[in-house]
Amino acid sequence: MIGVSGENVREWGRCRAGSFSAGEKARLGEHFLPNHVAAVESYPQKAFCGIFSDDGKLFVSACQDQTLRVYTCRGRALRLLRSARGRDVGWSILDVAFSPDASQCLYSSWSDYIHVYDIYGDGDNHTALDLRPEERRFAVFSLAVGPDGREVLGGANDGCVYVYDREVQRRVLRVPAHEDDVNAVALGDAGGHLLLSGGDDAVCRAWDRRCLRQERPQPVGLLAGHRDGVTFLHPRGDGRYLVTNSKDQTAKLWDLRRPAGPGGLAAARRAVARQSWDYRWQRAPRRAMATAPLPGDSSLMTYRGHAVLHTLIRCRLAPPPGPGGGLYLGTGCASGAVLVYDVLTGRAVRRLANHGGCVRDVCWHPDGGQLASTSWDGSVRLWAYRESQEEEDEDEAGGGRPTAPLPHGQ
Repeated sequence: MIGVSGENVREWGRCRAGSFSAGEKARLGEHFLPNHVAAVESYPQKAFCGIFSDDGKLFVSACQDQTLRVYTCRGRALRLLRSARGRDVGWSILDVAFSPDASQCLYSSWSDYIHVYDIYGDGDNHTALDLRPEERRFAVFSLAVGPDGREVLGGANDGCVYVYDREVQRRVLRVPAHEDDVNAVALGDAGGHLLLSGGDDAVCRAWDRRCLRQERPQPVGLLAGHRDGVTFLHPRGDGRYLVTNSKDQTAKLWDLRRPAGPGGLAAARRAVARQSWDYRWQRAPRRAMATAPLPGDSSLMTYRGHAVLHTLIRCRLAPPPGPGGGLYLGTGCASGAVLVYDVLTGRAVRRLANHGGCVRDVCWHPDGGQLASTSWDGSVRLWAYRESQEEEDEDEAGGGRPTAPLPHGQ
């Protein structure tokens, strides 16, 4: 790590009462964002998703070859712990989630079942959780697991959010949540009471699990402002803030305490109805990337610069313990890059370009110092910060002043 002397600190930004100001912390954090590939894992087919466990000790990836691969994380390396072929996989494994104690991995696909894989069990143990859907062609695109591991949340292609209770071993809720596919679900708070969902109807809804009923369910919050389907959502975990990615080629930051304004839902419906292109194989038309906010748009910030094409591309906030304290947003991109945005300014401060295909998923290590990207080029890359030779030379010469962030995507 570069040395920063007291004199250099005074030149760069004054130290107040032995600590840095919020602005100085942000600039320091930006400087130490991941900037090089520390490790690569390659697969025979497209990689769809990859996440770290909450304690950062494990990483799991899922590939179109229907295989789960679980790694241990040591320093800046991924070491394969176990691999297992998924059960009843249609086309590809679409999402994965760890149990709270990271002893199990849950995964979903084009299947009536969510499966649970026992990472440390003897043999190859998979348990099927039957969601009993009404659709013949059924997929769960997104998973979330409750804080005690009992309830499993799934967002499906029939517009419903499913809740499975592992203790009673049955589906306990099938909630008609959206007017089209539910592409993303998550838990918005540490207690697991706030359920979040986002769909192809371009809106996000918040649900209170304590009063959620299957008959006439009522959301406790609505977020509208995207012009096309929501592909992913990621909450900060404090019951307030979340980010979304969308086929309208933007990501947005939201505050759940600031719901959509009057006419927000109707405006989103009209915008979606005007979309006549298919993101899976067409380029985004100019009208899909309009910059004027929709009526009732309640988002706090909009991020532009990445391409959301081919698949349900994901974005995630940096964890609060890491550099910048959750002030950065990482997102995949159809161009094969990872873009990192400054959450507060909306500016792209890093562009990590090393993949040969669409980056579908990104995940920050819990300590915030590393970022994993999962790509359709059949690889997972682990990104970390490394000093450039120029910075090392400056440090040896007695300099060590942090450099300015690279302009928009370098």
